[in-house]
Amino acid sequence: MNTNKHGEIDEKVNSLLSKMTLGQKAAQLQCTFAAGDDPSLILSQFQNGVGEVVCFANTASPEETAAYNRKVIDLVRESTPLHIPPIIHVEAVTGLNSAGGTIFPSAIGLGATFSPESIEKMGDIIRQQMLAVGYRQALSPVMDVARDPRWGRIGETYGEDPTLAAAMSTAYTKGLQGDSLERGVIATGKHFLGYAFGDGGLNMSTNPITPRELREVYAKPFQAAITKANLQAVMNSYGTIDNEVIIGSRHILTELLRDEMGFDGITVSDYMSIQWLVADKICPDMESAGIQALEAGLDVELPLPGGFGGGLLEAVKQGRLDEKLIDRAVSRVLKRKYLLGLFDNPYPAAEKIAEAYYTPSLNAHSLKCARESIVLLKNDGILPLSKNTGKIAVIGPHADSIRLLFGGYTLPAGIEMSMSRTFADMAGMGGALIPGGAEDAFVPADFFPGSKVRREREDVRLALQAMYGASTPTILASIKEKCPAARITYARGCDIAGNDRSGFEEALRAAKNADLVIMTLGGKYGWGDSCTIGEGIDSDKIGLTGVQEDLAREIYAAGTPTVLVHMDARPLSSEFIFKNFPAVIENWFPGITGGAAIADVLFGDYNPAGRLPVTIARNAGQIPIYAGQKTGNSYYALKNGQRLNRYVEGELEPFYYFGEGKSFTEFEYGGLDITQNPEDDSVTISCSVRNTGRFDGDEVVQLYVSDQSASMLRPEKEFAGCSRAFIKAGETKTIRFKLRPDQFAFLNAGMEWVVEQGEMAVLIGSSSEDIRLSGSFTIGASRTIPGHARGFYAEPID
Repeated sequence: MNTNKHGEIDEKVNSLLSKMTLGQKAAQLQCTFAAGDDPSLILSQFQNGVGEVVCFANTASPEETAAYNRKVIDLVRESTPLHIPPIIHVEAVTGLNSAGGTIFPSAIGLGATFSPESIEKMGDIIRQQMLAVGYRQALSPVMDVARDPRWGRIGETYGEDPTLAAAMSTAYTKGLQGDSLERGVIATGKHFLGYAFGDGGLNMSTNPITPRELREVYAKPFQAAITKANLQAVMNSYGTIDNEVIIGSRHILTELLRDEMGFDGITVSDYMSIQWLVADKICPDMESAGIQALEAGLDVELPLPGGFGGGLLEAVKQGRLDEKLIDRAVSRVLKRKYLLGLFDNPYPAAEKIAEAYYTPSLNAHSLKCARESIVLLKNDGILPLSKNTGKIAVIGPHADSIRLLFGGYTLPAGIEMSMSRTFADMAGMGGALIPGGAEDAFVPADFFPGSKVRREREDVRLALQAMYGASTPTILASIKEKCPAARITYARGCDIAGNDRSGFEEALRAAKNADLVIMTLGGKYGWGDSCTIGEGIDSDKIGLTGVQEDLAREIYAAGTPTVLVHMDARPLSSEFIFKNFPAVIENWFPGITGGAAIADVLFGDYNPAGRLPVTIARNAGQIPIYAGQKTGNSYYALKNGQRLNRYVEGELEPFYYFGEGKSFTEFEYGGLDITQNPEDDSVTISCSVRNTGRFDGDEVVQLYVSDQSASMLRPEKEFAGCSRAFIKAGETKTIRFKLRPDQFAFLNAGMEWVVEQGEMAVLIGSSSEDIRLSGSFTIGASRTIPGHARGFYAEPID
């Protein structure tokens, strides 16, 4: 948007602000629920309007959602003479979390695609679906850099690497916000900042991150989305940096985010996070907590007024709070509403519902993303499978389950949370009240024997079957469709948790009587005590849950060739399986087309090319282990025999490295060329890649750079960018990248962003360890730069 347009909007904001009472101003910093058949029961309590709304309506279709949201908008606008419309927000980390929304793979699977182009198109699909039903802010994407698989929310992230997360976050933001906010929706980067690296791998814990690491690593995805995609909203983390609770930290929310990083959008609180200032004994009550959060730089409190309730008004009246701070936050909120065009047309674009929800291309792109996310970790020649196999045994809890195709922050997970009455297990919602059935009439599901995890309720299974059964074939159904002539036997074998082995015998019998076994194992991702991983569901172990590893050993001992398909938000960590099974596939939680996608890979209709967005640790003792380790740390210490760091009777190397993933074909690299362009100080890097195998397929060409001499300790190698290219068998393609040397800027001893003179090694390969080509370029002169204006990732050149 040009400067004149911004100036016009600023004038409108100032004019409207001058007409508002203090109560009307404070209302713009608040949010509330709209729930039940009649949203007026709640909204009528907000006589001064409200800034944002989150809808918990039990709508069954996009048309119903659009009608409900229109009703909410009218109720809010009519509540004050100024007719200020609300922003209705929604979750959309893996697709719009609303009836009819297209569901894509969990974010960790999207990270495995190594394809920002696919993620930008996904963001555009979500944008169109949100506009059609009236949602104008997505509480997505998650920009956290996740380097601890014990953390239950790892599945919401794009993985361990800040550059990959930067590229994916920027792509999602561009797709969601569009080329103009009037035709787009607000993207909300979260969780600012350092949330994924908590003490003990635990959610909502202290984040032991240095100021330098905070900026160079954890802020990088946010900075990239701010600089390259004009990110419009940021949500705080529940965490703590250097003993400052982030929701109340001016240092983080203003000095870092706005002054250093140049962010000029709105900041919104993660749900009920202001209360942590009281719980953590920083503030004596919610009124003082609200004042501290506002002074720190928070603009809007989600999802209910607490700290930003009536206490702010009293504080202004009593002279304990400067009204200018409220005006500052209100001005930011109103500007977003003008940018969205809500004052001209606040309503859903319901006439676009058919195009946005009912075209075949939507599921086609979900299928594309699901296929691209699948990582082939091991293949001793068993894959692809023959569709003419006579007898196939399909074993494992995930094979015949609709729910287990979906991860957290999806509508199926939300339906289970609602029907299981575990809403309070969603972060920050322990004190919230959502209209529902009487708790005293509710009987929760049983626990799995020997476990703290509950079974899936039968009414949940039936509800999901009714909603998705016709459109979402399970893995088992997809295998049957691929092999209509095969005799296919299914045995669950065991559950995702607990110590019940009563299904082992049936599974063993099926395996022994089959020519081939396809085995599905893993976890369950979502909210509440029926899941093994998710928000507030962390773990001190990173292996398979329950008796699944025991079942795998029994099936292996049966002697029938077995393909292992793993499904979880954290990658498989099993020495026995990696050593003994002839094929292992990482399938994450693939979404609405996931059954078809994995069947396509198993039977050779799609050649997998997903890459690991995280390093696979051997055990929890190796954590954190990641490709961007500093020189001499972790497994890089093996390159220097003088370093005395080792695990007694243990290994430094991981099971699998960042960026690793196999194909049904082979690729040969050559022709490296590195050209420095003095006119714009950029570097062009190119190489040739030839498909020397029998199968067409994608290759993910990965670029790494290593600083050969620096004034501060730097990573052994930095992931710099990637290009996912389709190459036919026998074909050669030239892959080109353009990068800026200031992409490798870092903070010097004086905490200035610097680009230092010297040699930069260029490494190109198929993973962080499978390096095929190497060369170098030279940075000619050292200089300081503004950190927010640096490069973030190498751009592929067509």
